[in-house]
Amino acid sequence: MTRPDIVTYDGLPAASGGAHALRSRKPSAAHLKVRAFLDACTEPAAAPALTFQLWAGGPAERTQRWQEIATDLLGGPKRTERTHREWGVRDDSAFAVLNALDAAEPEDVTQYSRSLACLVLNLPVRLVDAGTREPYAGVSTEDIGGFAVDGYGRTLGASGVRATIGSASSSLSLWLSFPGDERLAAAAAQVREQAPVRLSAKHWRRWTVRRDGNGYRSVKIPSPVVR
Repeated sequence: MTRPDIVTYDGLPAASGGAHALRSRKPSAAHLKVRAFLDACTEPAAAPALTFQLWAGGPAERTQRWQEIATDLLGGPKRTERTHREWGVRDDSAFAVLNALDAAEPEDVTQYSRSLACLVLNLPVRLVDAGTREPYAGVSTEDIGGFAVDGYGRTLGASGVRATIGSASSSLSLWLSFPGDERLAAAAAQVREQAPVRLSAKHWRRWTVRRDGNGYRSVKIPSPVVR
């Protein structure tokens, strides 16, 4: 079986602390932008993971206030670490959390000026064709043979988004797998037009099967979007 070429967009790697800024002052508005993009360009590949995070290093009074809000809405935290506490968020609690974030104060930041509190969405997806609304044929982990891209769980052929909706700012990290054939330009243009962030021209790679058939190799390529 001949495995297809895949083109990926990695913008910007969440594992290395990067993400595209969502330039919306209200958290709920940032969330709506992300949802609109997901509805236009993707279908879910698995259930989403929603969490609420409260970070260390903020004003004591404000940290205590967010602790009370989280406990009232979500119960006890599912994880406590030195850097932050984390709660699981049910779908029916997400809008209450967003409403609380909309009411955040300017003081709701850490000593490093990052959001003190945030709602985080992790969602595995598949990109869909704008015309058919079906996932692109040949672009899945099964088609690629389950090739692992890195040690962070990312697999070639899969796509995913991580949206961080925070009390001070919001961001979006994208890992997208595109068909590496004649469909690429239209697929990339659709994402560029619908994405709530500006795609970088420097984070595209083409993946081709190695000569020995054992896995893939990649090279950086320019943005495939025709301007």
